[in-house]
Amino acid sequence: MDLNTKNLWLFDVDNTIIRDVEHPAPFPDALHLCETLEQKGKTIAILTNVGRLSARQIHTAVTTAGFSVDADKTFSAGAVAAAYIYSRSPGARCFVISEGGALEDFVARGLNVTNNPPIDFVAVGADRNLTFQQLNFACKMVMKGAALVCISGSRDYPGVYLGHEDVFIGERSIAAAIEDATGKSAFIIGKPLPEIFTETVKTLRFDVTESVMVGDNPASDVAGGNAAGLTTILVKRSPDKIVPYDAGDLDTIPDIAVESLDEVINLLSIVSRE
Repeated sequence: MDLNTKNLWLFDVDNTIIRDVEHPAPFPDALHLCETLEQKGKTIAILTNVGRLSARQIHTAVTTAGFSVDADKTFSAGAVAAAYIYSRSPGARCFVISEGGALEDFVARGLNVTNNPPIDFVAVGADRNLTFQQLNFACKMVMKGAALVCISGSRDYPGVYLGHEDVFIGERSIAAAIEDATGKSAFIIGKPLPEIFTETVKTLRFDVTESVMVGDNPASDVAGGNAAGLTTILVKRSPDKIVPYDAGDLDTIPDIAVESLDEVINLLSIVSRE
């Protein structure tokens, strides 16, 4: 496989290029790879399942860490979910459970975000300040016919909130409570949903055959990338920081597995010399 023929390189964020969005310390091998790709004229973009922060906030974290990525090439889970809903129902009225990140993404997309009925979509993102009243309203709207959307699909995740570092329940756990109360199933918009990868590649005006997904998680980055037809590269990072996802029957074996992204640079160099 000649990686030099791949023109679009999508990168996961947490535990792949930086420690995480609350600790934007870069992995040196990720910086080296991105610098090499820039020199080769490749396009670099971000595709992350982080839903608690907006695409703008994630872009800030990534660029603060030293990565050169354009804001319009940064796709958070909230931004992808907003684009997905907008492309199918641009006038939809959306009730969004969110700490602010996904809410910002929905507003930026031009969706009608509201706290009053009628509601067409209940979109559930991570929210460590969720109230019973919000949860109860979401359940009532779903029972009245609103579609239930889960932004990304992490049941829990490590993070920092109000100065406290811990593991917190994720959007999938919140959506599960609504599912149990209403008997309705949530549609998860995020990795490993293949459409997320194909829509992102299409938005950036590339083809999946010339695109690469680089990440740390077999069940999200690799499974979704494989299903969408991208070349997948798995970098082995801290196993305790890999967020659990349900990949179902999707293939979780990467095209290339490396201990360090410096190995990818070597692969690019070897083929170039040949």
